[in-house]
Amino acid sequence: MNSRGFAILLVFAVAASIALGLIVERFTPPGIQRTFWFGVGLAAIIFPAGWYAERRGWVHGVWRAGSDPKPAASDLTAGSDAAPTTRQSSGEPK
Repeated sequence: MNSRGFAILLVFAVAASIALGLIVERFTPPGIQRTFWFGVGLAAIIFPAGWYAERRGWVHGVWRAGSDPKPAASDLTAGSDAAPTTRQSSGEPK
């Protein structure tokens, strides 16, 4: 994400939260129902905004749940049995 995407999405999220909070507070009773409708409404606003920012190129990348990040090119070493530099070894030979 570049700085333009971060700034625009941050301002958009804060403005949407304030506006939606005022709307939901007027039409729903206090408690979990108000929280639920606030979350649903905010997701309905923020998701398309994030999708638009991604289409514009302000946000990029792929999120993979539960997977290790790919090593950077500088972390790769020559040799097939070389251990990644991000992991600690016991110092014993293989």
